[in-house]
Amino acid sequence: MTITREELEDILGYGVMAPSGDNCQPWDFTVEGQSLQIINNESRDTSLFNVSKSASFIACGALLENISIAAMAAGYKTEAALFPEGISGQVVARISFQKTEKKKDKLFAYLDKRCTNRSPFKGKALARETVSSLKAVTKDLGYGELTLLQDRAAIKKAAAVASLNDRLLFENKRLHDFLFEHIRWTKKEIEETRDGMDIDTLGLFPIEKQGFGMLASWPLVRFMNIFGLSRMLPVRSKVIYKSSSAFGLLQMPGKTPKDFVMGGRALQRIWLTATAEGLSFQPTTGITFLIQRLYMEDGSGLSPKEVKIVEEAEAGLKRILPTSRDKAIIMLFRIGRSGPPKAYSLRRKVRL
Repeated sequence: MTITREELEDILGYGVMAPSGDNCQPWDFTVEGQSLQIINNESRDTSLFNVSKSASFIACGALLENISIAAMAAGYKTEAALFPEGISGQVVARISFQKTEKKKDKLFAYLDKRCTNRSPFKGKALARETVSSLKAVTKDLGYGELTLLQDRAAIKKAAAVASLNDRLLFENKRLHDFLFEHIRWTKKEIEETRDGMDIDTLGLFPIEKQGFGMLASWPLVRFMNIFGLSRMLPVRSKVIYKSSSAFGLLQMPGKTPKDFVMGGRALQRIWLTATAEGLSFQPTTGITFLIQRLYMEDGSGLSPKEVKIVEEAEAGLKRILPTSRDKAIIMLFRIGRSGPPKAYSLRRKVRL
């Protein structure tokens, strides 16, 4: 029995619920016989965070994990060949489907519930069982290295490092412009594009939302930076980050494209597990992507001043977490308990 296009579209409906940078969804799909190909659409993610396409590969890895989980629930086993046309090609994965008995992964129910929550968390310590569930993910997979930082003093230091990303977002024009190109301000725009970030997902108060809209103007931001705007903006995020129950760091042993894809698969299972445990989750990994830009692309796109800020962030991170330039940082994130998110970002509809 062969898989139909309708079945593939249903599976991909779950697949594209995967996370991506600013919800840019850097993937396309083609069907080759009984195989599905995941294509990296490079035009979708041109951010400085997408170092050597690593952020796109992580997103495609998370997508691949969702596809595997959804396919099994539909009665298909998947086999994925990564970069079948070579690592310089645009085909990230070629997936074949084999009919089998229907079996729902315990994480299937959370595919459409996983989201980013940027609200303050309650700061309550994680239960031992929850920590064990999260750490079991990489152990069961046999790849990936997850470190959870739960000491309050260390969390404060991690919050200070992660919040530096907000400073750089408003000092580097390319980072600034990519962010605001992906903000969706109205319900009409949200429905028409079905990508980017619904402004309500940022967790801003009404007065903050109005002020944030003004910051879309780069000339205004550049002028306000004379008076210290970019230095003040991280204060809010730092306070919110300090409310976390833990910071997590997921790394892979190498920095090849395959490492980033497989890291994305591990990340998705960690995020889904956190969701199943009733935890809120927020990536705080912008600064770690910029750290990797220093040694994977020689800091291209960053000014000498910005390079110095990133170097200071790297030094601060090394004091509290086991980072190494020999490893790939897949994601730095924070977790904890909070109320429900204010909104969910939409996804483009899949038509093969």
